[in-house]
Amino acid sequence: MRLPWWVLCLLWALVGCGGAARVIRIETGAGSPPIVHAPRAEGVAGAIELDDDAVRSAVARWARTLSLSVHPQEAARRLFEVDPRSGSYLFDVRSRRMNPLGPGEHLTAEVSHADAELTRAYLRWCVRTGRQGDCLGLLAEGPMLTGDARFTLAMAMARGAVLEALWDAVKDTAHPEALMQAALWTAATYALLWAVPEPMTKGVAAVLTAGVILYVGLDTFWGLVQGFRRLMVEADRAVTFDELRDAGERFGKVMGRDAARAFVLLTTAAIGSTGATLGAKLQGLPGAAQVAAGAEARMGVGFAVVAQVEEVALAVDGFTVTIAPGAVAMSSRGAHTSGSGTGARPVKAWKSFSGFKKAMGPAGQGRQWHHVVEQTPGNVQRFGPESLHNAENVIPLDEALHRRVSSFYSTKQPELIGTSRLTVRQWLSTQSYQAQRDFGLLAIENIRKGLWP
Repeated sequence: MRLPWWVLCLLWALVGCGGAARVIRIETGAGSPPIVHAPRAEGVAGAIELDDDAVRSAVARWARTLSLSVHPQEAARRLFEVDPRSGSYLFDVRSRRMNPLGPGEHLTAEVSHADAELTRAYLRWCVRTGRQGDCLGLLAEGPMLTGDARFTLAMAMARGAVLEALWDAVKDTAHPEALMQAALWTAATYALLWAVPEPMTKGVAAVLTAGVILYVGLDTFWGLVQGFRRLMVEADRAVTFDELRDAGERFGKVMGRDAARAFVLLTTAAIGSTGATLGAKLQGLPGAAQVAAGAEARMGVGFAVVAQVEEVALAVDGFTVTIAPGAVAMSSRGAHTSGSGTGARPVKAWKSFSGFKKAMGPAGQGRQWHHVVEQTPGNVQRFGPESLHNAENVIPLDEALHRRVSSFYSTKQPELIGTSRLTVRQWLSTQSYQAQRDFGLLAIENIRKGLWP
């Protein structure tokens, strides 16, 4: 018998049945009160649209450098530092302890008819999809589908979402089956972190969480966490393959295609990463420009700060994000230059660029002055000249780097900005001051590193 909706709402306490506005509390770890950020409507709604070709290209690029484990389930657990919810154990009489069996080691015991039939149905499904045997690598820890393997299969069955997006991303790589299993187990293991009581992510999982929030938005991520928990409940109580498939398809409707594509992209990027390397990798992903432009609105920090996220925990009305104190301070300095004058510390500013240069002099040997937020006529009209010609927005850049940044703004970069109709400069002109500033700082850094053309 299925539980009624009101009972499930009680079980899924992290979401509840209401539609209260969500917030992000930013903890600096320095003893100061948290910064409470309520995402603004601007640049917040829904998941960022990602081009299929761009996602495939990014995954194929990583596939050439990844060293994939022959035990993807174990690798995913090590990555996120989690323990299995089930598995095969052997009792050691001498130590009086239950020891987990290693990959490929199984107990010989009778299994229920339902478990056996569910496993056979899974293997038949693999054949129908054109892949043989244990196509998703779900039977590495036992001959039957149990625990985490059930959850992972249900997630894979999210029609129109996870599996389709994942297979589409890996099918042209050298070892698509191995990469798909690694990516699927990474995605499922990460989802399980949010499906346990009092969920919290640390290390690489925390950076991944921050990235997912920036790509899909706070409300969408909140809904995904609800979906993860509901999927775990339904996968655990499913008896037949059809029930697992139905649970997965319901989850697919919660996730949606855009969020699924972003989720696959980010969890695949996490394979073999640390928090620092994943943070650096995020800046070169498809859609990174859109994420950078909306980072402050969605999460209250600049995109470059994501690598400094140390912990993300569930709160009653949203999430608590712990970030290194220096990273938050850096983000706060950027927020002061919004041009609104509210709460801004005094900054030297001029009515014109010529006035700025007369006062400040040359940028230095081999350098040129560069406006982080460009001095276009539209920006002058929207934000005022003093928001552009000031000591925080105009910075010295190496001449060669300055030329590369200026040339980049004149090109079309559909993978980064999500449209092939506009140049980077034209697209950027539609964004807020803070979004333009965050993007401008990221562009300098990524072009310097060779991450952007």
